[in-house]
Amino acid sequence: MSFGDLADDLALVQAALVGRDVLAPALELMRNRSGADDLIFVPSEQPSDAPGITCVEVRHRDTVFGQLASSKVLAKSLQPHADWLGCWLKLAQQQAELRRAALVDDLTGAWNRRYFERFMQSAIERAGRERQTLSLMVFDIDNFKHYNDKYGHAAGDEILKQTVGLLKSTIRTSDRVCRIGGDEFVVVFYEPSGPRDPSSRPPEHIWQIASRFQRQISEAKFPKLGSEAKGRLTVSAGLATYPWDGRSADELLDFADKLAMESKRLGKDKIIMGPDLARSKPPEQV
Repeated sequence: MSFGDLADDLALVQAALVGRDVLAPALELMRNRSGADDLIFVPSEQPSDAPGITCVEVRHRDTVFGQLASSKVLAKSLQPHADWLGCWLKLAQQQAELRRAALVDDLTGAWNRRYFERFMQSAIERAGRERQTLSLMVFDIDNFKHYNDKYGHAAGDEILKQTVGLLKSTIRTSDRVCRIGGDEFVVVFYEPSGPRDPSSRPPEHIWQIASRFQRQISEAKFPKLGSEAKGRLTVSAGLATYPWDGRSADELLDFADKLAMESKRLGKDKIIMGPDLARSKPPEQV
């Protein structure tokens, strides 16, 4: 094996480790090494019955990924490439599973605190470099312990999962939902390419998204709560925005958390937006 081959394989290792696609670069390598410029990967266990097409199975032990197909290479010559690709696809799959286990909350599917810290570091650096805003909303479910105690932990778990599901349906694809405690969550509102609506004014338009979620929670049905399923759940939240309310993840998180605590002190079911408490509004005024 040449140094060029080693460098190519190293690039695949790096792609797998950081969660990037390995299939496209692996196919390009196999085309160069085999001389079959028509080589393709077919994500199916069924080989092609097209005349003149050679298909071999891409697998790793009991996992079948698909088929390699070419009209220019015989099966005997193509099989080693398929075996090689199967190992790479299995490695990428395992790395993705490990990455998910390390960064995703098992119960709710939200990102966990480890992911939040990593994401915020890069997001704040970019926001500062490109003069962008970035907002955090810290919230928890009012009286969550009461629901856990009265209806059991299974009901409490269901509330948390449905809460994250509702939130994901409200926010944008560039935003992040992170669970950082029992019933405490952080939402990172982030648009690295700038707001989709040029006339929007941060953080006011972020506050509107947050308030929409707040309404959805208060109107949602939670079947495991029986007769109290509708209109009984509320959230208290604080909203902090970079760079006005803090210039680091810790500063923003601390500021938003203090505002969330203040919203509870003022009667719960509120979102308070820094820096001045006069901008807090109940959801029905939105």
